[in-house]
Amino acid sequence: MLGYVLPRYWWSTTILTDFQDPCIYDSDGVLLVLMHWRIPGQAKWVPLLDTRQLRRLVGGRKEETYWPVAVAQNKFHCIILKGGDRYPYFPRPLLDEFPFEMPLHSTATDTDEIQGKVQRLEQAYVCQSVLLSLLEDVVSATNATHAQRAELGQKSIEIDKTLLQLLAEECVQGDERSMKGLEIVKLLRDKTGRVVDAAGKVASRFGRELLADKIRELAERQLIGMDNDDEV
Repeated sequence: MLGYVLPRYWWSTTILTDFQDPCIYDSDGVLLVLMHWRIPGQAKWVPLLDTRQLRRLVGGRKEETYWPVAVAQNKFHCIILKGGDRYPYFPRPLLDEFPFEMPLHSTATDTDEIQGKVQRLEQAYVCQSVLLSLLEDVVSATNATHAQRAELGQKSIEIDKTLLQLLAEECVQGDERSMKGLEIVKLLRDKTGRVVDAAGKVASRFGRELLADKIRELAERQLIGMDNDDEV
């Protein structure tokens, strides 16, 4: 779920992130950010967090809603409203914070440990990619600081680490997952070849030699500057 259609009956609270990206927190408890708003005709709302899916609410253990305060440092900062409260009480309670969790559709069950881990890694990859894209927009449109430019590289490294973990989980599930494993490798952002080599070693470690061979072929094609989908 990367696009978002506003419900018929809907209200929202507008917030700015620490990079001045517009966010809205809607009446369904979904936090969304406006991506690419600096580029004419490219703006779109993307969900960052669905508070209805927070783990603390699983099984109806808690009855609470959230009063939005800020979106900063990749977290949603809010005041927790207990029971049927609609507004914060006085004196104002301390802020709570929740990390972003992209609300992706999943068929994994609570007892499906492997698929649950795959879902969490896929969720992390999508979230990291959105945050990287937001930072890229800031860097390209403003007089970016050295720290912001350094953060771009760090976020790319984090994405590749997540993809390698996701590749390992696919390898665990057998040779029939090799095609998906190869597609994961194609998403790697490092262009030096080191991370692709690491992906090949991951495949070999789990005995997926066919996939390892495909990854080596991909590395060779990238080395000579060919597109992933071109024929040698």
